[in-house]
Amino acid sequence: MKFFLLTAALVAGLCTVRADANSTDQYTAQFSAVSHVAQDLQTFTNQMLDKSWDFLLLSSVFNQYSMNRPGFEKLHREVSDRAWEDCIETAKYLSQRGVPLTFNGVQGSVAGQLLKSGRNSLLDSTEMSSLQLGLGYEKVLAEEVHRIHKKISHAHDSGKAYDPDVAHFLDEKYDEQQRKQIREYSGHIHVLNRVLGESNTKDLGLHMFDDILAK
Repeated sequence: MKFFLLTAALVAGLCTVRADANSTDQYTAQFSAVSHVAQDLQTFTNQMLDKSWDFLLLSSVFNQYSMNRPGFEKLHREVSDRAWEDCIETAKYLSQRGVPLTFNGVQGSVAGQLLKSGRNSLLDSTEMSSLQLGLGYEKVLAEEVHRIHKKISHAHDSGKAYDPDVAHFLDEKYDEQQRKQIREYSGHIHVLNRVLGESNTKDLGLHMFDDILAK
């Protein structure tokens, strides 16, 4: 009887090993707890792609005959280019971690959340509203990074949700950059608000402010 039970146990063990060997999950680049935030990182990467498009569109608003503001055009185009680079780098990181990625946009885009009329109203932006949009956009994405960081940085659930590599990537790639961008936008808004408050010189002041952005 004991021999029979031992034989049955060995057969069951071999079957388990063979089943594991045939499983494709363990032969991917995924390790640690990256799967815990895989969907969050996929969504965030698509948000960066959306951001690149939104600010490219926004930059074009200030490169027209009726609204010729080369400084604002440069500012928003640089944000667009940086978002594109960030999107590519994050996609590469996800590939290294074995996380599949599909670029299919985001339901309820950041611009759609911030603008009452949705993304289409980007084309109606003014100098001030474009800066306010930029600040709001950066804050939304910064808070998203912090949310993902918090989700992956706490060794709860028996450590299954802890992945220091993801946390390090977010620290290195986004934290300082987003902090600087938020400070830059808020500073621009403060200065421009004072410029527009001087009714007698606001046109000249706006022109000079744009020249500063263009340098």
